Amino acid sequence: MRSTLILPLEIEEIILNFLAEDDNNHSALKACSLVCQAFLPICRKHIFGSIVINDTSHRPVPAASTYAFQRLLRDSPEITDYIRKLDYTFEFELFESGVLGPGYSDSPPYQESLEQISRLEFLTVRNGNWAKFDWNNNPIRPALLHLLHLPTLSHLNVTSFNNFMLSDLIPCVNLKYLHICLHTTGAAETTFPSPSLPEHPPIQLKEFITDSRTGDVVTQIFAARRTDGQRLIDFGSLAKITMNIDRLNICQTSQELFQGCQSLIHVNISFWDRRWYVRPSLADMLRPSMQTLKHIVVNFDIYGVDADPLIGIPSDLEDMRTRNIIESVTIGVMVQTDQDCRRGDEWGRLDEVLTSPGWSSLQRVSLTTYRHC
Repeated sequence: MRSTLILPLEIEEIILNFLAEDDNNHSALKACSLVCQAFLPICRKHIFGSIVINDTSHRPVPAASTYAFQRLLRDSPEITDYIRKLDYTFEFELFESGVLGPGYSDSPPYQESLEQISRLEFLTVRNGNWAKFDWNNNPIRPALLHLLHLPTLSHLNVTSFNNFMLSDLIPCVNLKYLHICLHTTGAAETTFPSPSLPEHPPIQLKEFITDSRTGDVVTQIFAARRTDGQRLIDFGSLAKITMNIDRLNICQTSQELFQGCQSLIHVNISFWDRRWYVRPSLADMLRPSMQTLKHIVVNFDIYGVDADPLIGIPSDLEDMRTRNIIESVTIGVMVQTDQDCRRGDEWGRLDEVLTSPGWSSLQRVSLTTYRHC
């Protein structure tokens, strides 16, 4: 239907944008897209702005999800202009067994579908069977690299990959958010490509998140150097970090990493399985960012009845007490023992430290204990 607008298009676009905020299944927007040609691109921006392929909340993952996405882009290639977020779970079995149907058992056609996407901003890629999936050797690696190296990409979430190639991140100059998720391992790279380095400065992250059991790849990311001697990722401009420390190697890496951060605002640190390492001083780790840091979240577990129930946190906070702008402190304690954890002065000392002068900006303190059964 031809456009017969009553209101200016700018006003109608605002109305449709408001409609999209509460239209979770896009049913209203789909109806509006049929009203006139002028509404179609506005509605498509919301309907196809975020795509999930192989939703992991439904197991087993149906082959129809992958097939439907490929068919959509094949039949309506203009849709790729609207895709800004892509959440893709790679199911190796779909390609290996040929369950995608005739013409879909090999990867080139599907690669071509992914390679049509050109304005992606958020990319989440995970493997449905992490033991089989190799980042550096899989049927759709060229398509993944295409998406990864788009100049519009700012957010990357990587889950359950073997041999993730850090050198693949070099062209990601606009990357601001990096999440290394569960079971991801890094490839043993000794050299990085150099011809294009001058046009690709180090990545300036704003947020960095690591899950548990990712210590090796985090250590590799921090140690990675380009052939020009610069770090692959410059953590100096990092504003928010979430780190799970559960092994000696990540404990050592985290101390060095935090020393290079001068602009942190929000820090979330979890100390798990402390039987394998000595907890570093939280005050020493955060000292370089003490003039910018506003929010601290600390989680940890205790295993024995004789263990310090607050693992020295009150002493760390005492060291931070002066010359800070901290607004909130959140502490979570996981009790990993059937016996009663120790009760004593540390609990009262936490209150004493946080009610002492020197916390001019402090607005909220939260302490939560959990009992692991």
